[in-house]
Amino acid sequence: MTELLINWQGLLFEAVSFLIFTFLLNIFLFKPISVILKKRSEIVGSNNENQKHFEVLINKLDEDSEREKKILKIEVNKIKESYRKEGLDEAAVIVSSAKTDASIKFDNIIKDFGEEKKSMIDFYKSKSEELANSIYKKILE
Repeated sequence: MTELLINWQGLLFEAVSFLIFTFLLNIFLFKPISVILKKRSEIVGSNNENQKHFEVLINKLDEDSEREKKILKIEVNKIKESYRKEGLDEAAVIVSSAKTDASIKFDNIIKDFGEEKKSMIDFYKSKSEELANSIYKKILE
């Protein structure tokens, strides 16, 4: 087996070659990667800002839509109330008209009933007089 010989020229050569290798790695690999990472972090940061801006806009739109819903509900309730009042007014007019018509018809029916009653009474009076006369004649005979 051979022995491993370490001398100062070999160590110096190894150290210098290691420094040159790290310098080249820094120039060709680490700097471009760090530039790419920096650009990426800037893009991610701007995207985060845009996302926050959009979230603020969405929240504002939600608030606006809720406000509009409340306003529309109030307007719809006002319209419903006005239609309900109009309906009640029309119902009152229709009921009063129906009451008037019913009263007139009832008065006419009572009048007709009174006339029929009178005619029936007159009819039965005449029949009873005829019957009384016929009984009177039979008794006299």
